[in-house]
Amino acid sequence: MSDSDQSSQIYPFMVELSRTCNDVEFILVMGDESEATKALCKRENIEEVPHFTFYKSMQKIHEEEAIGPDQLVGDVLYYGDSHSAVVQLHSREDVETLINEHRGDDKLIVLDVGLKHCGPCVKVYPTVIKLSRQMDNVVFARMNGDENESCMDFLRAMDVVEVPTFVFIRDGKICGRYVGSGKGELIGEILRYQGVRVTY
Repeated sequence: MSDSDQSSQIYPFMVELSRTCNDVEFILVMGDESEATKALCKRENIEEVPHFTFYKSMQKIHEEEAIGPDQLVGDVLYYGDSHSAVVQLHSREDVETLINEHRGDDKLIVLDVGLKHCGPCVKVYPTVIKLSRQMDNVVFARMNGDENESCMDFLRAMDVVEVPTFVFIRDGKICGRYVGSGKGELIGEILRYQGVRVTY
């Protein structure tokens, strides 16, 4: 498949994605459209298409080349600003506030701890979003450990050495954790901490 074929196949998918992701703005640049776009591609070292660059607050945070629709969805969901069903945490204080809000309500908190450029973190995140919309009695939250020093301090304090790490918290206490990006395993662990007997 040529580069242009791959780009033309992903374009309709990207258009549909732009209609459903209200917190993400999509900008299409045709690399061979003009001398200016060719110069832009050269300046940005874009060698393969389709090429996706993700910006937040005017800062480049992630790039992908020659990816398919599934990976694009994962990237858009992971790097998008907000998803109402998943609480976005930006500091240790945010985590403490969330825990205190749910102390005593017997809800399980599933804290997804990852890093900005972690492939497995991106891969599992659509599952986290889907589960957050389906499990009303579970609170889902996410923190990127490399977002700032407060987040890094939290990772060190929690002894997180691999990502993604899912920390399970109930009534202010950590009741377990799962390290990995296996969708089935994650669902199994959440169910287990919800009191459902799970056999592997």
